[in-house]
Amino acid sequence: MGSPLRCSMTQVLAVGASFLAATFLIPQIVRLVRTGDTSGVSLTWAVFGVITNLSWVWYLASERLWTAALAPALAVGTYAILALSLASRGAILRWGWCLTYSTVLLTAGLAGNAVLGSLLVVTPAVQLIPELTAVYLHWRPRGVAEATWWLCAAEAVCWGAYGHLVGDGALVGYGIVTSVGSLLIVGRARSTRRGAQGLGPSPSVPPWRFPLGV
Repeated sequence: MGSPLRCSMTQVLAVGASFLAATFLIPQIVRLVRTGDTSGVSLTWAVFGVITNLSWVWYLASERLWTAALAPALAVGTYAILALSLASRGAILRWGWCLTYSTVLLTAGLAGNAVLGSLLVVTPAVQLIPELTAVYLHWRPRGVAEATWWLCAAEAVCWGAYGHLVGDGALVGYGIVTSVGSLLIVGRARSTRRGAQGLGPSPSVPPWRFPLGV
């Protein structure tokens, strides 16, 4: 592959991934506002998204990568809107998880960009844990917007391909972890939705007491 073509591909992938990162939550927000159904959608995951993207903004701004910092800055806004929408509908927040997560990232940030950058590599997997838990433990996670997770998977593939082209293993790892997690969520939501057609609206919590409050 020639150098100009490689450069063009990396630019296209970066722009596409940034656009998707800033907009992929819109279908979930629209579905939540339209239906009011929070089943399978984790408030803790949304708050984790705010914390994670604030950390990325801090990291990228410290590196003076202003253009790259735009996508997580916009994502902070969409995650915050989603979190507020979920909270207003009675979704449960795991305060202890959020405080621990934010404290760890803040401590890493104060320790320097090298430490924070190393920690940010694992944040995609950590951030997905509450949502994966919510969607797999809920009996009918009909509040999940599949379009959001298809877009999330596309964003992850773009960043993974970009990382492969520029030799960044962290971005490749992000692409793999996030795309696999997104597809797992889509698969769970789709399988339960097919089995529950015609059964009416899904409750926000299952018939049993939801133990994790994710």
